[in-house]
Amino acid sequence: MEFEKATNYKKQIKKLYRTAFPKEERAPLFMLYKRAKKEENSFIAVTENEEFIGLIYILTNQKTAYIFFLAVEEEKRGNGYGTKILQKIKSLYPEKAIILMIEDTTEEGAKNMPERLRRLGFYRNNGFSQLGIKINEAGVKYELLGTDSSSTRDDFFSLMKDFLGKFLFKFIYNKSNFR
Repeated sequence: MEFEKATNYKKQIKKLYRTAFPKEERAPLFMLYKRAKKEENSFIAVTENEEFIGLIYILTNQKTAYIFFLAVEEEKRGNGYGTKILQKIKSLYPEKAIILMIEDTTEEGAKNMPERLRRLGFYRNNGFSQLGIKINEAGVKYELLGTDSSSTRDDFFSLMKDFLGKFLFKFIYNKSNFR
């Protein structure tokens, strides 16, 4: 399995990105590509034998690597690619705490709760734990998972503030949205 520049697989990335993530959870693709030009951001196409498998978007700073997006092609799911991707990410950032967000698994009345719980189980099986941190991002409720229990809300916000800039950060993470 290889990690390659996303720009080499724009068509496949666009299709997977739009099918794997609901509209309300997506950042504009042009913004992801633009921000990936900065050293601390990586937009990655996952391939195997030159065949497109999935995508990853990672934000980093000195302390943390945040998996902003991770998706595997639907027909390739269930074949261990997600686990292999996470293992490779961990090997690329051995000194960093790795964090990610999933939809809140305690949100009452969530229509996709079985999917949320399967996702939580997958990440737990791959060395992530619930950090007890909830985030309301533009109306979608999430919880943070991480490989290091000392990761904090501030660690996440630091990455997002650098990625988004102050104006977008304040717009998306209005203080009244926090629990």
